[in-house]
Amino acid sequence: MKKLSGLFFALLLVAPIFAQTREDILVHIPPVMAARPDHAMFFKENFDAETLAASYALTDNINEADYVLRLEVRQNMVLYEDGFEEPAPPDEPQFLLQVTLIQREGDVEMVAFGFPFTEVEEMYEFNLFLLYQAMANVPLTRLGDLEIQDDLWRNKWFYIRLSLDLPFTVHALRDVREVWLTNADGSQNRNERPLPLHHVVDYNAGVTLGFELQYLHWMSSELALLVRFGDPLSNAFIPGLGVQVKFPIKPERHFMLEPYLMGQVQLNTVQGVHIPPGSVGGGMQFGVRGGPMGAFFVDANFMYTLGNIRTPSPYAARGFDYPERIPWNRWVISFGIGYKIGFVDRPPYIPRRERENPNGEY
Repeated sequence: MKKLSGLFFALLLVAPIFAQTREDILVHIPPVMAARPDHAMFFKENFDAETLAASYALTDNINEADYVLRLEVRQNMVLYEDGFEEPAPPDEPQFLLQVTLIQREGDVEMVAFGFPFTEVEEMYEFNLFLLYQAMANVPLTRLGDLEIQDDLWRNKWFYIRLSLDLPFTVHALRDVREVWLTNADGSQNRNERPLPLHHVVDYNAGVTLGFELQYLHWMSSELALLVRFGDPLSNAFIPGLGVQVKFPIKPERHFMLEPYLMGQVQLNTVQGVHIPPGSVGGGMQFGVRGGPMGAFFVDANFMYTLGNIRTPSPYAARGFDYPERIPWNRWVISFGIGYKIGFVDRPPYIPRRERENPNGEY
């Protein structure tokens, strides 16, 4: 019972370590040295299976292995204080399984220990525990720092972003139907006919230059200068300044998702046209690794202008006094493609649970 209790608690401690994939670690298990063929076959087959179950990769070629796990079955001997040695008595375990882990690089013996037994059947419940004991000092992956380096492209403190944009702008005509015509004698006639105007949907080119600060692993902010070449209603150059709050999602090493909220202030450069200064919206940025410092990305967002845009009435010259200006709602759906380059590496992200329990003792 003491052995079983110790095994249970040991598995609780080491199980979180083996929950991760270690398929890039190559392990070679040579034939087991044993006087009895059944012992050699049992431990070779069993440790092969347990090693694969622990997510390591087995190799038959010792020259390509990262680690060698040597197994030897010996007669269990009792050593007395006077140096006399004899086989263990019948009421003690008769055999000793010697486990040795060797790191191939440098031929370093990392750990060695023995475990007593009598019948191989009783070892079914201990072989996995013995494997965990032997492999406890093996790193999670032989890539080590390489994995961290490969992930630095999306873990920078500061980014500069440049993108080419294609915004589709929709100007939705408000319900303007009632106009007045001033007659020559000064009287006014009411005209119920709808104005012959239509909603305007158009696209133009744009460029965005952004400066992003990633102050948390899961949050960053970007200040963006937006330039739109030609508004659909006014055909004018309209610059804007936007602020994005992003929430990076980093599920894999080679891509990143960044949903974000956005506010924007656009400058009115058009004479005679009222353009509200503020817009709000949100979007999604999808980035893929573009070298060790940055990412290529595609971006899609939606912006809604707060308030009505008002343009001069095209009917003023025909004697219509009202409305003096035509009101519109405006929203923009924009698509972009670009690259952002990062500077100054952030420290690698470690989940809070692992920071508080670095040894995996949960």
